[in-house]
Amino acid sequence: MRRTRKTALTLLGAVAAGLFVVPVTPATAAAFEIVTESHVVETRHGDVFVEVARPVDGTKMVKGPAILTYSPYSILSPGGRTAGWEDYVSAGYVRVFADVVGTGNSGGCWDYGGIREKESAYDLVEWVAKQDWSTGKVGMIGGSYNGTTANAAAVMRPPHLTTIVPEAAISRWYGYAYSGGIRYSLNNEALGPQGPGAVADEGIDTPLLFDGGLAVPPPTDPAGPGWQDRVASTITPCDEISHTQHGYDDTPDYDEFWIERDYLRHAKKVTIPVLVASNWGDWNVKQEESWNWFKALKNSEKRVLYMGTRWEGHGAPSAEHYANTVRAWFDHYLMGIDNGVENMAAIVTQTSDADGPGRWFRHKKAPNVTNVELIAQQTIATQIEDWQWQMLPDEPNMKILTAFGEATTATFTSAFANTEAHALHHARSNHDWFWFETPVLKEDTRIFGQIKVKMYSSIQRKWITLTPTIADVDPSEHVSVGPNHVVTCPPDAPETCSHAMVGVTRGFLDSRYRNSLATQEEIVPGEPFKAKVVAKPQDYTFKKGHYIGINLQTEINEWMVPKLYPGCDKPPGPAVPPDPNAPTATGSEDDCLTFRVHWEESKTRLILPIVNAPANVHDLFAGTGHGH
Repeated sequence: MRRTRKTALTLLGAVAAGLFVVPVTPATAAAFEIVTESHVVETRHGDVFVEVARPVDGTKMVKGPAILTYSPYSILSPGGRTAGWEDYVSAGYVRVFADVVGTGNSGGCWDYGGIREKESAYDLVEWVAKQDWSTGKVGMIGGSYNGTTANAAAVMRPPHLTTIVPEAAISRWYGYAYSGGIRYSLNNEALGPQGPGAVADEGIDTPLLFDGGLAVPPPTDPAGPGWQDRVASTITPCDEISHTQHGYDDTPDYDEFWIERDYLRHAKKVTIPVLVASNWGDWNVKQEESWNWFKALKNSEKRVLYMGTRWEGHGAPSAEHYANTVRAWFDHYLMGIDNGVENMAAIVTQTSDADGPGRWFRHKKAPNVTNVELIAQQTIATQIEDWQWQMLPDEPNMKILTAFGEATTATFTSAFANTEAHALHHARSNHDWFWFETPVLKEDTRIFGQIKVKMYSSIQRKWITLTPTIADVDPSEHVSVGPNHVVTCPPDAPETCSHAMVGVTRGFLDSRYRNSLATQEEIVPGEPFKAKVVAKPQDYTFKKGHYIGINLQTEINEWMVPKLYPGCDKPPGPAVPPDPNAPTATGSEDDCLTFRVHWEESKTRLILPIVNAPANVHDLFAGTGHGH
């Protein structure tokens, strides 16, 4: 059965004649029949198309709690908006799917996560709660954009919103488009950890995909109420120009446009239970969005972070126990079933290592993490195969290095052409980056959270982009041939090898935004400056016998939209003698390509959030150097 009706925000009338309302309890919620109907709902920002699948007992109406998804993707759902939820509906839930304003069969203007989406989401929740078939409890769920609208609704605090389950969802739209003022582009996961089929898009298609795609087709239900008005509103020019200007800006200040779309600013208002889910390998929405949302929900009655492996990409964890947890979550918070889900661990997380997905951990609170600082420095090689540039717990002994003539300036050419895949393969060549290594690890070493990179550097420019990559290196499965890392798996059995070199995570920062995303601050050409780059969070285990590498680089072009520096398109000029009063100045004034890492001052550091770190940091390592 299907019908479409025009519905205002107020409750429409009494229960239809001849229908008797059956309250759902765990004892009676079994094998109901399913009725599907559609509505057009008035909201403050346009008429929204809604599809409802609800349970019935013969001719009797069944009241049930509702699970709502507010989505712009109905045009991509040929199987029907509410398809796939039959098990829930037959057990007594009402499944509700609504088209985001300005998309699908809804009228209005698509708003790029702005106030129209937030307020219309509020209106929808309250409309659902007031329907005859509703118990008044409304939950929301969805992946990607479909989960983002759940976050948007939650910060508006509609009275009947009972719980949300945002999966791989955005919590701050600025962070979906940019990191540290750098525009995301694509990624190299298909060539690396996740393999063929990995989602390569980091959000570069938004907002163009919507303004020029999903928000363009008019409503396709000409027999539905107000169809002509909905069509007229969707073909009327909206905010497309503003969306494009902000979504593809070379200097994206965090301004009022982004503040309106920053749900983290209002997360403290959210008091309902929230199950936050994603994968550590989500490079589309970015795992950081779920991580930050969970941390910001300090007043939530119950908050849980449920994160799958680094080896899976955009979406919810694929483990069966996650799907079971979602069902138990809704059963408890919407159906009122006493199943103990309110006592579950606050953090459920799957670590990973070079071999692939690892074990699951359940933490009642955040793991015991120590931020271990390692200092970039040059060392004296004791074996011909040793690498001199290391990250160590102690500051460099400049007296010894100077005495042996080993204190070398760490520079490379910043020529706008580097890719991460190329840099990792040729790590030790240091021609478009500078590579440091830790000693070999004595035991398995798990990091949980955000690796931070403190950089003290200089270049003859007023700004520079910084894009360090942290890598996991297995010396038993590769050799260094000159500057190149060469995998030594048997050619007839490559599957016997794990990944010899894994790009674990990375960070992005335009130096102009090193102190604030809202205000640009240039650096002084040639003078050292401090910057802290925060890499994307991970739960990852570096295995015993491996070492950690870090590439300090100024672009990774498969991951970002490159930023060319005006006028920096000629080779460096002749070197000039350093000024004795400014011994750390960089090159000649016209040398805008030479980037210097100032390791000598012990201010360039790698900060690792290590779980259960040893009291003595030196005990992490098997020795102070490694040959391989």
